[in-house]
This record gives sequence, structure tokens and C-alpha cells, in this order.
Amino acid sequence: MRIIADVDTGIDDALALVAVAAHVDAELVGVTTTTGNTTSHLAARNSAAVLSLVGRDDVPVLVGSSKPLEVPVATTPETHGEFGLGYSTAPEAITGPFNEHGIEELWLPELREHPGQTTLLVTGPLTNLAIALRAEPELPRLARRVVIMGGAFNYPGNTTPSAEWNAWCDPHAAAEVYAAFSGLEADRLPIVAGLNVTETVELTPADLDELAIGAGARPPHLTARSARDVGPADTGVPLVNLVTDALRFYFEFHADHGYGYLAQVHDLLAAQIALGEVDPTMSPQWVGVDKESALTRGTTVADFRQLLHRPANARVVTAVDARASVEAFKASVARLI
Repeated sequence: MRIIADVDTGIDDALALVAVAAHVDAELVGVTTTTGNTTSHLAARNSAAVLSLVGRDDVPVLVGSSKPLEVPVATTPETHGEFGLGYSTAPEAITGPFNEHGIEELWLPELREHPGQTTLLVTGPLTNLAIALRAEPELPRLARRVVIMGGAFNYPGNTTPSAEWNAWCDPHAAAEVYAAFSGLEADRLPIVAGLNVTETVELTPADLDELAIGAGARPPHLTARSARDVGPADTGVPLVNLVTDALRFYFEFHADHGYGYLAQVHDLLAAQIALGEVDPTMSPQWVGVDKESALTRGTTVADFRQLLHRPANARVVTAVDARASVEAFKASVARLI
């Protein structure tokens, strides 16, 4: 299974990269970045740091688009930390520079040289995918499949009352992507995991302790009362240190916003769906994206009742086994140690 991961790394993107790197049947042929959780260049540095810790310095990391198609750049340091990986300092050793032609020098050659073999895993805004579709309209048939983390379907948003972050960051790209797949066969449509399923996948401090023990590391034993006072993780395993320091920031963010001391790991689920580690329930639907309204920009609308009589352009994930996702991630980390 050949995979290109397109990320805006990001805490949960980092976990997604760990899952892909750990999968025995996945060949991670490259990583590209876009601006979303952090800038595309910081996302490249973060991605390279994760890959280095899992022994995959051989995987090329390239920068894609540094800005959305039309709307201004936005990042979210309050969610992922100033540099994108929470409290982790692992990326500080990574300097770059990174190739800035990810679409032209990785995506297009890979898809054309390996038609029907490469999965595109897109966990950030859909900017790079939209640009690639403009350059290669046959992309929906050249890719083995496309798996997207984005949107919220019959479910509240996490950026505005109705919009999810990735779709809000570049609504024009999202609208272009879905339109490009309109009317294709069901198995050619992108698989889309929105907040309605990704928010069911929650990592807790207890899960983190079990993950550490499974990887032969010291469990961090984080608690909501004490964690803000602790320093950098010292579990004895560098990868577990990164995961701990990143998740500690994420735990605090979620606690501050009323979710509890836990982490919803959206992008990890998308990666596991791409890898076949989680078997989703899906429904082919027509999906539209609001591009213009100040109130509902980035809102993803799925026509579940077929009221608009438009052909499907996405396979919307409607249910997953959330616990299977958490356990699969623990196994992924253990395989890498």
C-alpha cells in the first residue's frame, strides 16, 4: 500500500504519521504539508521530527501550498501550541530546508507512475488536493483512493457553530475537491471522516499510560490537577516523550473548552481508515461547502435525504469503532520501539 500523507502537523497529524509509519503493509512514499494547524513550513519541520523518531528519515518531506486558495491564512496555536506540537521540543533539532514543490515533484509523478496504487491521506485543509486536481483532472482515477479528515455532517463545528477547522481554513479548496469527484463510481469517491465520527475517538491519560507501558516506557501518569506543573516528559523512550508532551497540551486544550481532560484525535482516525485498521460505516452522498457566508463559511452540507437530486461526490463516514482506533494506536507505537 503506497501512501502520500498530506498534513498540517499538528498534534493529531503527528499521531497519524506514527500510525502510517508503523503499519507493516504501508509504504510511506512521501509527506507534503499545507498551512492549517500551523504554517506549511513548521508543519514540515514537525513531520520530519516525527519521522526521525520512528526511524524514517528516508521519507521525503515537501512543502505544498503556504496559503489557502482565496481566504487569508489562519493557524491555531491555541489548539496545537506555538509551533504545532504542543509542549514537545523534538522538532527543534530539525532545520530543513524543505523542498517547496510538493505537488509538482511528489504528487503528480507518483500518481502518474503508479496509477491505481497510491492512497492520498489528507488531514489538513484541502488546498494541496485542489491544486493537484487542477494540474491533473484524472487524479480521482489515478489514486488508489483518497481519505480526507474534514467537515462536520449533521454535527456541530469546532471552529464556528457549523464549520470544522480544515473546511473553514480553505472552503474554496474543499468545494473544488468535492465537485471534482461528482458522479464518479462509488469506489472512486473520497472517504471523508468528519467531526461526527472523529470526535468519538478520545485518548485519555489512562490510554497514554497503557501506550507507554506497551512501548517499554515509564508511564507519565498525567492528571488534570498536576500536569500543568510538570516539565518535559521523561519516559525513557523518545517517541513516547513526543507523544506525551504533545498530548499533554491537547489534554489541557480540551479541558479548557469543556471536553474533559482528554484528546480528540481526528487525523489519527483518518489515517487508520486509510490503512484498513478501522472499518468505517460509509454513505455515498453529495457534499457541498459554503464558501462565502461570514456566518457559515466552511460548513459542509451532506444531502442525506437526496433532496437536491445531485450525484454523490463523497463517501461520508457515519460510524466507527472508536475503541478499536485507540487500541490500534497503542499497537502502532509498540511496533515502532
